[in-house]
Amino acid sequence: MLMTSPDRVANGPGAHSAEHALRLVPRLTRWAQSRVGEDDLNGLSLRQLTALQLIEHQESTLGDVARQLMVTPAVVTGLIDRLERRGYVERVNSTRDRRRVHLRITPSGRGALEGTERRLTGVLAEQLSTLPSEELAHLQQGLDVFDRILILLEEERRLARR
Repeated sequence: MLMTSPDRVANGPGAHSAEHALRLVPRLTRWAQSRVGEDDLNGLSLRQLTALQLIEHQESTLGDVARQLMVTPAVVTGLIDRLERRGYVERVNSTRDRRRVHLRITPSGRGALEGTERRLTGVLAEQLSTLPSEELAHLQQGLDVFDRILILLEEERRLARR
């Protein structure tokens, strides 16, 4: 992939879409956080929900979760302690390295995660269902493209840290 200077593309053809996406993501996050708070969805905060998603979809340590959430290990330790006390997460010693502790989502944690995601998705889907089918198809195409771009950006970041 050709690497370009961010300054060079700041006014390029993708600039408006990039700015729009960067404004939408925090708005969606704020909306989800307010719904989590209003609905008391399994008592999970948005950060706890995100941690459960990370742990469910990849083998994770406390450090991995801290890096993904962009918080300190001390913050993640408290977060995981609370999830563990509720029976949503368990710490598992690595069979290859006794110093490493992996995090695993429990069946009740998976149930809380799925229930919370289902409720948030339902509220959003209700609003989206008011769109004409053509608009909904365009939105889906745009989301698919956005997902591909985010995958590329995450991969670039991962490779840069090596």
